[in-house]
Amino acid sequence: MATSGKSLVINIVLFACAITALGIAFMRSNSKNPLRVLPYIGVAKVDSSLVDGKYKVDTTYHKVLDFKMLDQFGQAITLDTFKNKVFVANFFFAQCPGICKRMNSLLETATKRFKGNPHIKFVSYTVDPLRDSVPVMLEYAKMHDAIPYQWYFLTGDKNEIYNLARKSYYAAVEDSSGNNFVHTQNMALVDYQGYIRGIYSGTDSTEVNKMVIDINLLLQEEAQNR
Repeated sequence: MATSGKSLVINIVLFACAITALGIAFMRSNSKNPLRVLPYIGVAKVDSSLVDGKYKVDTTYHKVLDFKMLDQFGQAITLDTFKNKVFVANFFFAQCPGICKRMNSLLETATKRFKGNPHIKFVSYTVDPLRDSVPVMLEYAKMHDAIPYQWYFLTGDKNEIYNLARKSYYAAVEDSSGNNFVHTQNMALVDYQGYIRGIYSGTDSTEVNKMVIDINLLLQEEAQNR
């Protein structure tokens, strides 16, 4: 009877160990695989080709366009600066009395969640480059306690910036009224390969919090592919 009781205890212990091991394996598996996969924003084209008598469909997703701007320190910045990085892009101007203040205030809070993480960057383009010179951008960056080389404030050619807002990041659309001025609260989340994976309202705290969650998903995705 004693032997039978001892065997029962041993079996219970072994069963508990097995359950614990399975639980650890499950957690490790889920830590390596994001629970949610973010969509790709903007389909550039869909091609089909005949391979071994069967049609193969290939979808090419939109990638953000290259650019050349100056940051708040007067340094030349291109898309290559963010190669293999996850980054957030938005558009503002320093003298904006409305949405820009709230948008960049919420973005400031978001940037601090990733302070010191070299795999995530934030990029704010001015839509008023004639007034937003490099010194103005530097003062604006200081006002928002921007982390150097993690949060970039960029100025440059107006036509290039507007083209980026409308055709690269899908943050704004052409104004049919003829008002050629970009004023948008939209933020674009770009993955480490240059694909847009999310667009968010930068004046909505709920949307910005969702963006923070999605940034972490992309960082997990990027880590798996290093």
